[in-house]
Amino acid sequence: MSLASSFHSVSSTAPCRVGILGFGIVGSAVARRLTGRGRVRGVELTHICDRRASQKREKLPADSGIAWTDAIDDLLQSDVDVIVETMGGVDPAGPWIRRALLAGKSVVTANKQVIARDGPPLLVLAARQGRQLRFEAAVGGVMPIVRAIGEGLAGDRLRRIVAILNGTTNAVLSRMEATGCSLEAALADARARGYAESDPSLDLEGADAAAKLAILCALAFGVRLDPSRIETRSASAVDAADVERARQRGGAIRQIACAAYDHQRSTLTAWVAPIVVPHASIFAQTVGAQNAAVISGEHAGDVTISGAGAGGDATAVAVISDILAIARDRAAIVPAPVLSTPRTIVGLETDLATTTFNAEFAEHAEKSLLCGLSGFCVDRLGAEAV
Repeated sequence: MSLASSFHSVSSTAPCRVGILGFGIVGSAVARRLTGRGRVRGVELTHICDRRASQKREKLPADSGIAWTDAIDDLLQSDVDVIVETMGGVDPAGPWIRRALLAGKSVVTANKQVIARDGPPLLVLAARQGRQLRFEAAVGGVMPIVRAIGEGLAGDRLRRIVAILNGTTNAVLSRMEATGCSLEAALADARARGYAESDPSLDLEGADAAAKLAILCALAFGVRLDPSRIETRSASAVDAADVERARQRGGAIRQIACAAYDHQRSTLTAWVAPIVVPHASIFAQTVGAQNAAVISGEHAGDVTISGAGAGGDATAVAVISDILAIARDRAAIVPAPVLSTPRTIVGLETDLATTTFNAEFAEHAEKSLLCGLSGFCVDRLGAEAV
């Protein structure tokens, strides 16, 4: 089917009716796109469910014809075809996604925690129900890494993913680099721009990126990985002096998520940590709330993608793309992945935390797991550490 005919198939059938579950930053951005000028053809927003529906309904025009409710049962019993879950958190979002699938609705979600922990059984349920569960927005914001791995690179045998997966932390670290400010000042700037929550601990401590990395490991390597088994090191203690010392040595500090899989030995290496990367690398040049990834395959080599990783409008693009994928073929059944459990899971190489950043280390890094990511881990760097 050509691209033109696929667009025609959306507009020539009954509109795909959509209900939004959770009217926060992402949910409201999706609603604006579906109801404002230049709205998406073939898709109709009909319901919004939020616990504070009575207070939030004024954010959309009164004549929009949308049914507002604070009860999940109203949404499940409605005639919507797709429920968009943008609540965040594991509970009650996870159980409600399950209930939506059981009610015969397809689901689009931006919830990385639910997909990382319960994605495989939910995908099995979706296939059994003849519905779809899509989650592009759960990993990387607008950067289409889920489709890149799950579809575009499905013909390769993937070996490694090195990525910036948390837009909030990247906005903070790159702001510190650009201005010389403290982490606290950079975090305040990220909040003002809508990139950071009031509590940024999941971002800075690496838990958010670890959940996303677990999802990518399932897609890329066919392995199931609990995010809690991914070694994480905090970026919350990085200060202006650390950033300056990295700059003097030709690098920049970024929170990197890395996973590599040895298929023969069934050994998975996975970690998230603040790492010094060379200024010439794509990661050092990824600034603000941008994300970036290098995906390495046995046949295709390195494939690089990037895009905005935080912010409601950017995430809404990924959500709406998933809605359109469902709308174009509502009868499609996406087979659930068959996942194995790695025999061995290892974390960050210990010498990365202590090795001096110099030419000798850079040469070592070129030949190691990082494959070109010449860096070292930043665990509250002191002058002697670098």
